[in-house]
Amino acid sequence: MKRFTRIILSFVLIVMLTGCTDRLNLEDATLSLMVGIDLNEKNELLFYMTSPVFSREAKEKTEEYGVRASSTRESRMGFDEIVTALTVSGKIQLIVLGKRLMQQQDWFRLLDVVFRDAKFTVNARMVMLDGPLNELFEYKPKDKPRLALHLTKLIDTANKRNLTVKTRAQEFHRQMFEKGMTPHISELKKTKHAVRVMGTALLTKKGVYAGLIEPRDTILLQMLLHGKQGEISITLPVKGPTEQNPIVKDRVSFFVKGVQKKVKTTYRDGTFHFNVQLKLRVSISERLFPFNMEKDYKKLEQMIAEQFYKDYAQLIKKCQEAKTDPFGFGLYARAYEYEEWKKVQHDWPTAFSKATVQLKPEVSIKGNGVVK
Repeated sequence: MKRFTRIILSFVLIVMLTGCTDRLNLEDATLSLMVGIDLNEKNELLFYMTSPVFSREAKEKTEEYGVRASSTRESRMGFDEIVTALTVSGKIQLIVLGKRLMQQQDWFRLLDVVFRDAKFTVNARMVMLDGPLNELFEYKPKDKPRLALHLTKLIDTANKRNLTVKTRAQEFHRQMFEKGMTPHISELKKTKHAVRVMGTALLTKKGVYAGLIEPRDTILLQMLLHGKQGEISITLPVKGPTEQNPIVKDRVSFFVKGVQKKVKTTYRDGTFHFNVQLKLRVSISERLFPFNMEKDYKKLEQMIAEQFYKDYAQLIKKCQEAKTDPFGFGLYARAYEYEEWKKVQHDWPTAFSKATVQLKPEVSIKGNGVVK
């Protein structure tokens, strides 16, 4: 009897196993690795897709298509009409958005299917392209891997050097609904011979494009957001002890070995005040001017700190003028001045544009390389 019961139970478990009934063979699937949404001059939505081709007979190993549609889900029907196999959205690595589209209000609703459909990946990297998307999707470099893989690696590598952010779809969704900060994603540009990382795109609370943070300023943003993450290499102009040379200018480069951040938040005189203490441990990797490090290293620390102060002041001012807060200062306002935060939580970017941010960098040189 026990043996019969085990047989029946095993049969029921086998029949009820999930994951096999909807099996799709690889040759019957069109794996979308990169998708894009753009807006043409007639304000028509354009959807793009690129996927690998698994066929020995095919001369081209990737296929790219573009269709007109009114929604992301509707565009899939257009792709299914022209691609070889059924389109699959679970392997998407990049979601590329055109600059013209991101200058419009409420474009974010087009991504509803990304978060609503469980088969849609939320790990795709969010990217904005400065230019028409058709130029990017038609780009086939001979010295690079498949375009989607190349761009994925390009963004990941640039992010490791802190030249741009890496905002995945799920994180972007959180930023869009987080009242204490504004969203930001990677920005690319298609040049004549390559695709270039331009830095970080600043967005308003509704996702409208508000400006660009160049790679050098993105490093400063990343240090405020995440501290020491990845490799941080910075080159700053300093005033050396000798006269300026028109060819070789006074520059100092260093690796940031450690970052400690402390933010004090107060509210007085009708505005928020943020006092940020930023302690940096650095190691000199390049110095293009003569300097007595054994005797005057404190002076060099002060010069680097002063340049950091100027750069951060310009970056924060730029973000405030654009009414964006990619730093997340609103999170500190909510945590330490909640009563005042409640009054401005629905329009925090405006409140932040009037806030006072005092950033005090402290630099400590821990290494000078292997030469004097």
